Amino acid sequence: MHFLSRLLTVFITAFSCASFAVDSFSFPQGEVKLISSHTSWNENQKPSLGLHFKIQDHWHIYWKNSGDSGAAPKWTWNFTNARITKEHWPLPERIPVEGLINFGYSEEALFAFDLEPETKPNPVQASLRLEFLICRIECVPFFTELKTEIPYSSQRGPPAETFSKFSFPTPAPSSFSWVPRKIEGATLKTVLNLPAQTALKNLEVFPEDGESFKATVPVLTPEDHNFEIDLALQDTSKTDFEGARFLLVTENTEGQKQGYEISLQKTAPTSLVFVLLWALVGGFILNFMPCVFPVLSIKVLSFLGPEKNAQSLRTSGLYYTLGVMMSFLALGGILMLLRAGGEQIGWGFQLQSPTVAAGISILFFWLGLNFLGTFEIGQSLTYLGAKKTSSDRAGSFLTGVLATLVATPCTAPFMGAALGASLAMPAINTLLVFAGLGLGMAFPFLVLAYFPKTVQYLPKPGAWTEKLKEFLAFPLFATVLWLLWVLSHQVTIASLLFLLGIYLIIALWIWGSRQVHNERWKQVLLLLGFLLSFLVLALMPHESITVSKVSQSDSWKTFSKESVAQDIAAGKAVFIDFTAAWCITCQVNKKLVLHTSEVQSAFTANSVQLYQADWTDKNPAITEALAGYGRNSLPLYVYYAAGSNRPLLLPEILTKGIILELFNKETK
Repeated sequence: MHFLSRLLTVFITAFSCASFAVDSFSFPQGEVKLISSHTSWNENQKPSLGLHFKIQDHWHIYWKNSGDSGAAPKWTWNFTNARITKEHWPLPERIPVEGLINFGYSEEALFAFDLEPETKPNPVQASLRLEFLICRIECVPFFTELKTEIPYSSQRGPPAETFSKFSFPTPAPSSFSWVPRKIEGATLKTVLNLPAQTALKNLEVFPEDGESFKATVPVLTPEDHNFEIDLALQDTSKTDFEGARFLLVTENTEGQKQGYEISLQKTAPTSLVFVLLWALVGGFILNFMPCVFPVLSIKVLSFLGPEKNAQSLRTSGLYYTLGVMMSFLALGGILMLLRAGGEQIGWGFQLQSPTVAAGISILFFWLGLNFLGTFEIGQSLTYLGAKKTSSDRAGSFLTGVLATLVATPCTAPFMGAALGASLAMPAINTLLVFAGLGLGMAFPFLVLAYFPKTVQYLPKPGAWTEKLKEFLAFPLFATVLWLLWVLSHQVTIASLLFLLGIYLIIALWIWGSRQVHNERWKQVLLLLGFLLSFLVLALMPHESITVSKVSQSDSWKTFSKESVAQDIAAGKAVFIDFTAAWCITCQVNKKLVLHTSEVQSAFTANSVQLYQADWTDKNPAITEALAGYGRNSLPLYVYYAAGSNRPLLLPEILTKGIILELFNKETK
């Protein structure tokens, strides 16, 4: 409390010291030292300064909100050849003193300040006027001045160990939402909504506004994976709490503390009804995305068969819908279980596995050869396509499974928002969202199946349908080529040659089966070859390849959470492209929009820092970053305007106009 400083002004002369040429200051209760994270600086090694306090037992200093008494430290900096881009307060603790609760630090604390040096090879010079209060029961104020210098050097050195000993808070992921419910007496009742897979262990809550919120420990009531939090209000509290800032301190799986900065929101999180609507619309639009078309061609052929009647159409449509919905539910369940187990994965995660991508390519190779008529599917292989046999139900169901499997690299409009919002919901609601996506995707065929008159508008079957079937083999082969391109970003050339060898063996096996005249044995050989092709895949070398994940243009940098934060803190405009080789929409957006000369010129003219976050392979850091924006799917495009720390999430399908409008808005 500030009055303590006035009451004890008489002691300032006795206990204060002005240190105009040193980097440390000793006082009876401890020591404070001005330290640097590195002994020198250069373009690739930007240092941080730290105020390192060592405090004797039973004494403490204060956090930015000191609690029931005390006062936060104050500092005034003066720099030559540098400026501060961000300051970091260490995680505080609650310190009880004579019936009061203080927020602060005992034993040791480090306040860190990130620097942006300006001109090489000049050194960075820093001086600091520091005022702080140290208390036990009684309090003593101190004033001092510290100085230091960081020379320029082209050589990089290791960071100081002291900085690694302390944890500093980070912004809470956007999938966290904290909303007030109501005021009851002197208590503000709130709900902290968390993603389904998130568990905050030993949660502590620290308000930054000591004028509105008391320092007493809030009442925390777990509710599924969420928390009901009751905050005690001061008599002088305001009534509008939107934007009130807090620090959440919890423990990770290793027992280390970590902090999240979060603000109270004004509106409640999106309701389940709206999220389900987004899921239905997103699933429907998914039918028009390029990654789904090759499989849908299989289903289209099933509606052109001459033997189709109303009952068989309904059965086929129903089983196809079940196949799609069950597959979406299975993927959603696997995704939830793996994330609950600590895995950092998201939508499309199966194509981050080279084995899965290679397996799908083999399946599509078989299907393409069948569509070309190189072999006919009999009773044993009905499940591969749309042949009309007694196993039509299984064929329709498995076509739905296949459609879902290859749909996951795509994210349609509305779909990303639905998947992201589902992260903050209870498990049953998350599964409902996945079921909604499946129903939306299957909806067109369900309509065709249950309204047979609509089928009348389709062309009558004839010789042309066989030609159409042969033509549709080529989109399947195109998908095989795309999967090979994806694999070229994941595995070595030896693995690709191995897979091409499997294609050759498949072609040879089919040729050999055509030499067998007994139809039954021919079908047995085809089934055996189909199964063996996947068994042989298990022998494929799995040595991963290290490739540049960034565009060859020097303008794009590899995504780093720290680098992005530094650029935003420095007031720079930032654009982040979350992409993957297996995301077709991402590649189309790059070719038609992001990598065009017009858009690149606009980025350059507006000094936009460009980052590419490549999720082709499993990358926990990128998965965590996606979750921070409330997403777990691709593509995702994030823009920070110059001087702003508010992210703008762009649509999944980009146009040049969308990008250029970003800069038109800034100039208006």
